Amino acid sequence: MNRIFYKLGGSIMILFLIVLLPLGYVMIQIFTNYNDVHLYEDTEEMASHYATILAVVDDSDIEPLIQSLDHETPRKIMITDPSGNVVEDCGISGFHPPEHDVGTFTDPNDQQEYIYAGEQVQGNDIGEVFIFSPSDRMDQSTVQIQQALFLSGIGALLLAFGFTFIASRQFSNPLQEMERAAQQMTRGELDVEVPVETRDELGSLSHSTNELARELKRYRNNRQAFFSNVSHELRTPLSYIQGYCDALKKELYQDEMEKQQFIDIIHEEAHRMNRMIHDLFELSRMEEGHFPLNLELVHIEDVINRTKTKVAAEAKQKNISLSEDIEENLPLIAADSFRLEQIFTNLLQNAVNYSENGHVWIEVSLKNEDIEVKITDTGSGIATEDLPYIFERFYRGEKSRARDFGGTGLGLAIAKQLTELQYGSIQVESEPGKGTAFVLRFPEAKEGEE
Repeated sequence: MNRIFYKLGGSIMILFLIVLLPLGYVMIQIFTNYNDVHLYEDTEEMASHYATILAVVDDSDIEPLIQSLDHETPRKIMITDPSGNVVEDCGISGFHPPEHDVGTFTDPNDQQEYIYAGEQVQGNDIGEVFIFSPSDRMDQSTVQIQQALFLSGIGALLLAFGFTFIASRQFSNPLQEMERAAQQMTRGELDVEVPVETRDELGSLSHSTNELARELKRYRNNRQAFFSNVSHELRTPLSYIQGYCDALKKELYQDEMEKQQFIDIIHEEAHRMNRMIHDLFELSRMEEGHFPLNLELVHIEDVINRTKTKVAAEAKQKNISLSEDIEENLPLIAADSFRLEQIFTNLLQNAVNYSENGHVWIEVSLKNEDIEVKITDTGSGIATEDLPYIFERFYRGEKSRARDFGGTGLGLAIAKQLTELQYGSIQVESEPGKGTAFVLRFPEAKEGEE
């Protein structure tokens, strides 16, 4: 049952009736009052007209004049002398000249109601002339107007019903489509598409529903991939640990040196698992917004120098030269120096790991009120098809690459989250065989920031 359709349609119709009925009543009252006023004015005008005529006609002509009025119109006439006595009348009985020259009178013989108007006759022996107009004289036109208004109201009601039907359908159909889509999504069916037929709020809501379905599908796929990746990444070190533990337990080693080698592998894999779990925990806290940062005013060049010192020894062993080009008098940034160092350490470590007999540049400059840090290496580079995904958890274009260098596959995902938490941005440029460049931008600290 389309309850939205009936509720919306019923509401519109009730609103329309609330407007139409009082409006029709008011219009009928206006026309009725207009007819009454018009009849009073017409009667007064005729009384004045006959008073003018009677002032100049002879007495012998008065009776034919009265009979002519009686025969040709539904009006009645009465003439009184200066003393107020009735001289001539057209069948009006029981009427006595009142103090007011305008009013209503009901004939006791036939209960006919009249509107009368009296006027003094000047220059003759006649005192006053009264014209009586039947009060139902205008009833026919009033009835016609009422009928016209009634028919107009019926037509307006039908038009309103048609408009209500179309409008209600127009509003309720997208809502029904979104309801069906929501029910499908609750059942896990995320391949839904709500038609976007308008550019108003309903169209925007339909578009948002489609975006939500796509995001939920992407989230589900990412979650499945995440669980699969975590299972795979944990299974590998666990297999190593279990295998070498079995070898130690069964004493399947040649000598003490090989035994120590087995122990070292177990220790290394356990350490790797511990790092992976720690990284996952930190990444989860970052994405949930529960990751504390100790923001302070930081000289970014100091953080760069500390990071460079950490990786210098390993770079030297691989015959990789480190160079820096830091602009002087750079403004401060608002950041957590420890987490900032963690970002640069990760990027520099990657640059050293994936380079051999090459060079790593660190460039720091001020561009458009942002501090830009560019870390470039001459390593193996990243394939073009892999670039959009390198900041995703566990994503690797070469599946064994991170394991060869002891990585967890989470370093770049953590670096991206930490950068964005400190109001920065990170981008990557790479060409296979020629190297990779990571570009980070942090806004300079404004006055008053601490």
